[in-house]
Amino acid sequence: MLSFLGDNIIIYMTEFLETFANSYNQLFMTLPIIKTIIFLTNHVFCLWCISFLGNKKIQPYQIGLLVVLVIWMMSIPFYMDSALNVWLYYLPNQLFLIYLGCYAFYLSKQKDNLNNKKILQFFGYLFVLSGICILLEDSYVIFNIDQYSNLKLKIYNRNISEDIFSTIMSSFIIIFCSKQENNKDDNLNEIEELSQFSKKYDLTQREQEVLALLLKHYSNQEIADELFLSIGTVKTHVHNIYVKLDINKRATLFSLFEETNYNLSLTDK
Repeated sequence: MLSFLGDNIIIYMTEFLETFANSYNQLFMTLPIIKTIIFLTNHVFCLWCISFLGNKKIQPYQIGLLVVLVIWMMSIPFYMDSALNVWLYYLPNQLFLIYLGCYAFYLSKQKDNLNNKKILQFFGYLFVLSGICILLEDSYVIFNIDQYSNLKLKIYNRNISEDIFSTIMSSFIIIFCSKQENNKDDNLNEIEELSQFSKKYDLTQREQEVLALLLKHYSNQEIADELFLSIGTVKTHVHNIYVKLDINKRATLFSLFEETNYNLSLTDK
């Protein structure tokens, strides 16, 4: 969000401060380091965001792509009367955004990411469509509106499609972080309820771990896989839990858990 904000501040300054605009545009045409840093920051964040939601680490080849991207942007020879060179500077950035969208679609199809499938698909559509729209708008503005003559340098720095993209991304950040905070509070409440319930029925630490997964509707095999136990050991723990709770089926477990925690909450009050 700071990167988006910084980029827009610079753009506003080029629109309203002619002296700054001339200096910035001249710098951009010789050594576009500021814009390159902004692009790199945005790409790293977007890549991290998708990888995080897809339960993946950033891959070495992706770091390599970013390095190549930076080298490309810093090595494109910018001369006057060179709209093509400016277009070539922006081109790989939009292609990388489209790649991120395709990568999000790929991760959304993985079995480990079913919980985040819709979010990843949303990112996929957002990145692909934004990349295409930004590229088309850049192409039109650079070749039809901007001027790169020796006598007059005039660059229209704002890209409406990019503004829409950054607005959507910033909104997503705010919504996602607020939901994460709410989930954190819910998880703390669930941990506290589980702890009180286990203490009341004198469950061991391992039985508490098994109980937590039972309450999430895990099967015995899934519990064994999650806790790295044999299926026989899990069945033994489940049997011991049922004995301590004086129940004989899972359906009773859920109702007992809710009733016990409700009574405990009344006692606390």
